[in-house]
Amino acid sequence: MTRLAMSLGLVLLGACQGKGGAGKADAAASVSQAVPELSGKTTDGKPIALADYRGKVVLLNVWASWCKPCRQELPELRTLHHAYGDDFVVLGVSVDKPAALRTVQGLMREFEIDYPVLFDADGVSVGIFNITGYPTSFVLGRDGAVRWRRNGIIMPHDSAADAEIKAALAAS
Repeated sequence: MTRLAMSLGLVLLGACQGKGGAGKADAAASVSQAVPELSGKTTDGKPIALADYRGKVVLLNVWASWCKPCRQELPELRTLHHAYGDDFVVLGVSVDKPAALRTVQGLMREFEIDYPVLFDADGVSVGIFNITGYPTSFVLGRDGAVRWRRNGIIMPHDSAADAEIKAALAAS
């Protein structure tokens, strides 16, 4: 039983990387490629699609409620969502299983998350975005192309994330 617990702990540790804000963009992030369609329902059951945000700059954040670094970055994501005006939106993607929906909703209330969160219980986003750990974030340009990827946490006052968001907003 101890080996099973240790193995599970190692798997979870690898999946929930929580790399520091100084982490580099992933070289194999398919930057500049258009993102395939992603759609589903929000945590409150409303239909949502990534295509709904075409024409805006999107910070797409793939996370899980059981991931401590994911929880740690929620306040910063909320701050970013309000920092750049109407041409910018944070879009969360929770990859939690269906049984964890109430937990995700509780975290949203606790951290006053008012940006949309797609509830991806089937993990579709993991395949589309080649997710290898949580959290993983992307800045998508107005055209829907990936401009930047962060494998790990976005820290408060993250200069790399800030620079990429500003550059995407300045681009036509």
